[in-house]
Amino acid sequence: MFVLASASKARQKLLDQIALRHKVIVSDFDETQLQEPDPILKVKLLAKGKANSALKKLMKENKASNSFQALLGCDSLFEFKGEIFEKPINKEQLISRWQRMSGQSGFLHTGHYLISLDNSKSDMEGISQNNSCEGVVSTKIEFMNLSNFEINKYASTLEPYNCAGGFAIDGNGGLFIKKIDGCFSNVIGLSLPWLKDNLEKFGLSRLLLDR
Repeated sequence: MFVLASASKARQKLLDQIALRHKVIVSDFDETQLQEPDPILKVKLLAKGKANSALKKLMKENKASNSFQALLGCDSLFEFKGEIFEKPINKEQLISRWQRMSGQSGFLHTGHYLISLDNSKSDMEGISQNNSCEGVVSTKIEFMNLSNFEINKYASTLEPYNCAGGFAIDGNGGLFIKKIDGCFSNVIGLSLPWLKDNLEKFGLSRLLLDR
């Protein structure tokens, strides 16, 4: 079975979409401790931190080398003109960002950290270092020109406050996206092509065929 180190419903839905049986272990990694200005490096470190936190929990259950074959940690953020836009903290911030983003483009970066638990060592350090791979997938997003009425209406819903960048492409926010250049599922929360390629590298493609 597969382990997802994320509480994101959107990521869980993506795994359900490809019928990948999985268990969710929510990471307790403290994201606030990571003060990194580079967006690519930041999502990479966040994904690794979340994966290792979930792995530690799994090891405590003594199940890392038995019923589970792989564990994935992910994190996403939106980069706009060199600035990192994570989840908006309030309505005022969201409106201000959307007024800037309207008619413009930015990049949604998702960091992935995949750990193979097949035939792994019993210690956490050995598993994480010797049976893991990481990567960042970036998708360019171009937004429609929005009126202040549209921005304020969207800001009055709950949806954008749970999303990096303040929008959900698979929700109401999809109405405001003119086009994307790159992986679609990456904008939702994880890149399915990246996951497929790296599971295959570990010889774990059977997980994708286990219906």
